Amino acid sequence: MSASITFRLSVVVEPDGESFHGYCPALKGLHVDGKTERETLKRVKDAVAVYLKSIARHKDPLPIGPDFSVQIKQRVPPPPAKTHRLDIEWPSLQMSGISSRI
Repeated sequence: MSASITFRLSVVVEPDGESFHGYCPALKGLHVDGKTERETLKRVKDAVAVYLKSIARHKDPLPIGPDFSVQIKQRVPPPPAKTHRLDIEWPSLQMSGISSRI
């Protein structure tokens, strides 16, 4: 069974002289500009993708809060397939590749 992850962010796009300024309150330092509101929103989306990849690469926590949320949806296989869960005991924590700090 696979899952999809959706990030929901608040984005502010405001006039800035003859152009537009866009930013995400939850993502510190993420600011872009554009000639139109649409262009600015596209640049925000591109910048958010880079920002989230950086968070993942550095193993930093996601900034969950009122301006940033995460939704995980489990994909259920269509009938007649069935989903099962397995519990498998592993010989040792060291062999699993999981940090012992859990």
